[in-house]
Amino acid sequence: MLFGRKSALEKVAAFLIDMFERLSGGAFDLPMSWADIADYLGLTIETVSRTLTRLERDRIIVLPAGRRTIVLRDPARLRHLAA
Repeated sequence: MLFGRKSALEKVAAFLIDMFERLSGGAFDLPMSWADIADYLGLTIETVSRTLTRLERDRIIVLPAGRRTIVLRDPARLRHLAA
């Protein structure tokens, strides 16, 4: 129920902040596939992909070529989006 009433952007942002706080210092490898993330958040894989692309376009995250590593460029903005 943690993600029940949030938008897709809020859900993905909250998930990334949670992973950032558990795993990292700015960059981390996702421990789950995008399909697993979508299932966990109650979204489609396409929605997760579009949302991550939007966050990258907005310069909040960086998705290097492998797309399993995430670099948070602006954790404060991401936290704001997750609220």
